Amino acid sequence: MKLPKLNIQREYIETAVSIILRLPALFVFETWYKSDPDVALKDTSEDVVLIAYFVYYSIVFAVFALATIPLEKLVMTYMYLITAGLFYGAYHLSQLYIEAEEGSGVDISNSLLAALKNFDVTKRIVLHLSAQCLIATVSAYLVDIKDWRKYTLLIFTLPMIARLSSLPVRDLQAVQNFCVIFAVIIFVFHTFNSLNSGLHVLKVGLTQFQEAVTEVGWIPVIITYWHAVMLPVQLVIFWICLFTSQIFVFFKTKRVSTDGSLLFMLAAMGECCATPVSLFALCITISYLSYYVLTMTKVFLLGWNGLNHDNDLLRGWTEGFTLLLIAMQTGLLDLEPLQRAFLMSILLFIIVSSLVQSMYEIIDPILLVLSASHSRSLSKHLRVLALCTVLWVLPLYMTYAICQYFDLDFWLMIIISSCVLTSVQVIGSLLIYWLFLYDTFRTETWERLDDVVYYIRSTVRVLEFMVAVFVVFFGVKESFYSQWSWLNSGILLIHCYFNVWQRLQSGWKTFLLRREAVTKIESLVEASPEQLSQYNDLCAICYQSLNSARITACGHYFHGCCLRKWLYVKDSCPLCHQQINENSVSENTRVTNDININNIDDLYDIDDDEEEEDSVSEQEDSDSCSEVEEHNLIINNL
Repeated sequence: MKLPKLNIQREYIETAVSIILRLPALFVFETWYKSDPDVALKDTSEDVVLIAYFVYYSIVFAVFALATIPLEKLVMTYMYLITAGLFYGAYHLSQLYIEAEEGSGVDISNSLLAALKNFDVTKRIVLHLSAQCLIATVSAYLVDIKDWRKYTLLIFTLPMIARLSSLPVRDLQAVQNFCVIFAVIIFVFHTFNSLNSGLHVLKVGLTQFQEAVTEVGWIPVIITYWHAVMLPVQLVIFWICLFTSQIFVFFKTKRVSTDGSLLFMLAAMGECCATPVSLFALCITISYLSYYVLTMTKVFLLGWNGLNHDNDLLRGWTEGFTLLLIAMQTGLLDLEPLQRAFLMSILLFIIVSSLVQSMYEIIDPILLVLSASHSRSLSKHLRVLALCTVLWVLPLYMTYAICQYFDLDFWLMIIISSCVLTSVQVIGSLLIYWLFLYDTFRTETWERLDDVVYYIRSTVRVLEFMVAVFVVFFGVKESFYSQWSWLNSGILLIHCYFNVWQRLQSGWKTFLLRREAVTKIESLVEASPEQLSQYNDLCAICYQSLNSARITACGHYFHGCCLRKWLYVKDSCPLCHQQINENSVSENTRVTNDININNIDDLYDIDDDEEEEDSVSEQEDSDSCSEVEEHNLIINNL
């Protein structure tokens, strides 16, 4: 039986290797940021302090190099690092050999024959020589050394050779020290020899970076690097590893009870965002988690086919950005571990409230389309209703929990307002859903449906406006009587503009349009039963039977509710594109007659200019086509 071949593209393999090899740079920088050289170098000589500081700040350069150099150079760098690790292993193995010889108490300083007669000594020498040769061979292969220089990697075999040469045990440590000094000299010479190549790579990279920034700007270059090295994936894996190790340490060193598991989880999350890198990684992780939660919400409602035309790649980033903004405002990095764990609980409330709002934005159009599509699939309706129930119950429970366990401030009031608004919006959408569903089972057209839907949506908008105004007053109160900050003031101004002023403008504009449409509809003649039976046709907007209708000035019949929706978009007849009411028609006719009487000479000029008339006719035809397309679009929406 033949095993199936795995056809993995080279690009995927290189991407995975790049992520794995660049990941240690994040851990190194995390450790570097947490370390304090002043404490470690206390009571140390000045020369050692200078060298230590040079090495300490050189780590930042090394981390930057690991994160940015090309993959080929990165692999070669790791080959040298592995070789350095093997060299250290050879040193450690040689030191173990010397300690074993010192502890054996066997004296073979007279001759080589005495060493060969002792089986333990011979076995130890052979084993250590074989191990040293194997390490040297692997090291030479990794750094691709093929000439005489590969024999210098056998430097740590000197203690064994010296022992075979009848050197006393007490002198083996001196030989070991010579091997260490020789190895350091080899490392320094090789580093100096490779420094030219490294500087050339750095120069080429900086030149390419400068040219790219000059040509396209900073932001496209950063975005290209962001996707090229898969930095978000690196940060997610880095934070998950950090969080897992922290949970392991907590459970290993402390007896975590079932009741305190949530507290330890929050403490672990707080410990895993103690540096700028880990905090940014947490925000990216939250963004990815939110993205997949929202994507699975869409799959739960629409199935996998709902992702065929799903191009919303920014979904979920709102939650991550909100977390980063609040963490910067509250000074999360400067807090003590216990305070950080407490703040993480509040941040989780913020993330969940934002996530629930994003889920509602996905489910709202699906809910309305499902209610108006005459779908008989019970499973679709049950899935949508079950999710809507969660979306209006969960925010209310979060509001209760926040009021129960926390003292209210500006940020918590924003969370509560978001939760309350989400519950109100979901309940309003459910009411409209049930109205549309009821309308589908009616045999006659419900002309008052549009009014009822408008009243429900207006009520929801008014409640949203009232909550937004309340948050503004609460924020102003906090600014005067509590600690003031520029960030709070900026967020309050943004809240005033987007959630108060724009909502007020939008609501007032909708009210004026609706009032104008209702006035125009009321001015039209209502068709009598005799006229409807004589007309005996469908409404040209919704294609439903005409049980009641309004007659336009041009003599066309439409449902009053359908015509009102049309007037929200265009003030003309859907069929002939004339003015809707008689007053507009009379006024247009009078103006047209005045123009014809006063400008009769111009008409002759227009008749002579046939090319201009053809172009105007073509423009009118195109306008008519666009109006017909607009009419069809509104019919589809209805």
